[in-house]
Amino acid sequence: MKILAVDDDENIRELLAVSMAAETTHELVTASSGPEALRMVANADTPFDCFLLDIQMPVMNGIILCKKLRKTAGHGRVPIIMLTAMSQKKYIDKAFNAGATDYVTKPFDFFELFSRISNADRLTQEQARSNEGLNEVAALKRDLERSCETSLIEPVEITGIPGVVGYVTFENYTMQLSRAKLMRSHVFAVKVVNVEQVHRSLTPTAFTRMLTDIATVLAANMNQEDCLIAYRGNGVFLCTTSGKVNQTQHNFELNLNHQFAETPTARFGDTKVTLSVGEAISLKSLTRAGAMFSLQTAASSAETRASGSKEVLKVMKRLMMTRKRSNLQTAMERRAYEVLLRDAMRDETRRTMMGGTVPLARQR
Repeated sequence: MKILAVDDDENIRELLAVSMAAETTHELVTASSGPEALRMVANADTPFDCFLLDIQMPVMNGIILCKKLRKTAGHGRVPIIMLTAMSQKKYIDKAFNAGATDYVTKPFDFFELFSRISNADRLTQEQARSNEGLNEVAALKRDLERSCETSLIEPVEITGIPGVVGYVTFENYTMQLSRAKLMRSHVFAVKVVNVEQVHRSLTPTAFTRMLTDIATVLAANMNQEDCLIAYRGNGVFLCTTSGKVNQTQHNFELNLNHQFAETPTARFGDTKVTLSVGEAISLKSLTRAGAMFSLQTAASSAETRASGSKEVLKVMKRLMMTRKRSNLQTAMERRAYEVLLRDAMRDETRRTMMGGTVPLARQR
């Protein structure tokens, strides 16, 4: 890869150049400021494949530089790794919201840094293969046919919405929060109930538009300064949040469904789209494995809640068909439905009384 490292500290630039030459085959170019870096990008004969940016620089800090690079033609998806001593959450949040792909704190372990660069290299190669395929009609056709089979379970990168990032970036952000010992941060999931049926009823384009509308509604209900959202696949969105908030899990779910019902894609297809919100899971782990486990736990919580919602929907559907049945059959079905609802409400009340429900999003 051709990498541009931007840092106002000459010692850091020299250290990066020496270590990169000794341990990798990448081409490293350095700049001492944001304006110099932008000039080098504009005048480069061959585009840069990756950027390493320091945050705390005079004239133009790394976060502003990151934003400008993202707005530069052809650099919307180029990996950007922040190299900085700033480990406070506000800097981490600002960096990822500006478009950073990853974040490494100084003094950094070179083994870890090279590992992150290797990840960026793999991401660049995947994007290159994707771009090559888009230039060929046959490859594009195969991609479209394959998307019908795989897009349900695979992450989809949703762009153009502040606070919404790709899933790889989201994982990197989550691991950074854990390493920074930010105990107040939480992650929760939102699941599309009956997503398999919804996916079958929509074209790939319509399904992607639906995901975009859901992400838009989610972002509108979150504080964009301290949260990130990503689509994990299989109808699951993951969201981070922190600080004291005042919407309960139940109210947040009601608000999301009400607002999504007003979007154009809510009327696509024959299947009603319902969103289920899982419990918030603490990101208190200090290991990468622990952070990944927290993401899995959050997704599982939403999956479990969605499964319960599907059972309620099945009962409600059967109730709608009882008009032609006997009064006794109707009463039996309705009683079963009432018991199911009481059990669900009892579980919700018990969780609330025991402090098991973590509020999710700020009221606006």
